[in-house]
Amino acid sequence: MINLEDVTKIYHDNVHALRDVSFEIAKGECCFILGPSGAGKTTLLKLLYGLEQPTRGRATLLGREVSRLRASGLQALRRRMGFVFQDYRLIDDWTVYDNAAVILEIQGKSSGYIKNRVWQMLKWVGLQHRIYERAGDLSGGEKQLLAVIRATIHDPDIVLADEPVGSLDESTAMHVMNMFYKLHKKGVTMLIASHREDPLIDISRIISLDKGMVLSR
Repeated sequence: MINLEDVTKIYHDNVHALRDVSFEIAKGECCFILGPSGAGKTTLLKLLYGLEQPTRGRATLLGREVSRLRASGLQALRRRMGFVFQDYRLIDDWTVYDNAAVILEIQGKSSGYIKNRVWQMLKWVGLQHRIYERAGDLSGGEKQLLAVIRATIHDPDIVLADEPVGSLDESTAMHVMNMFYKLHKKGVTMLIASHREDPLIDISRIISLDKGMVLSR
């Protein structure tokens, strides 16, 4: 499902964000990428999503080498993925509904399907009462829940999550991680980056990163 072979990412001034990272993640695994700030976790996820290019090495998802894909191929790959960004990436002036619905609209789903699916997903996380409010008016925890909805509403095969509970209180963090656990149980392959050592849920494995290097896998 996910395969990295000797992936290195070097930024300007010879800063190594990743150093010869290699590992495989099988279909349906829930993997926790553990490491302190600056370990390379965000860079790793961005490489897998095609937001960054490796300096050398190969990152392959669903049998496709990400860095070799043209724009159309990358777009097609992303339709099978979801990305929960650390900074939410919501459009504050849009309603909760519009933020949740946008990926389904891009995919050309019918208005009836979109309305039902958005309502179903918002009810799942307890945000249905905020459906027509501005996303910018939500609390931090509510924004994180909405970000998870937007990343998973289209039933992706793979979900990448960058520090999804880093700024949340313990109760909300547990709620978010339980959402991921339920998705994992449905067969979704999960790759969750975090600096906290307790993943809060039962996961398949932990991969430890530090200074861009894999310490354990």
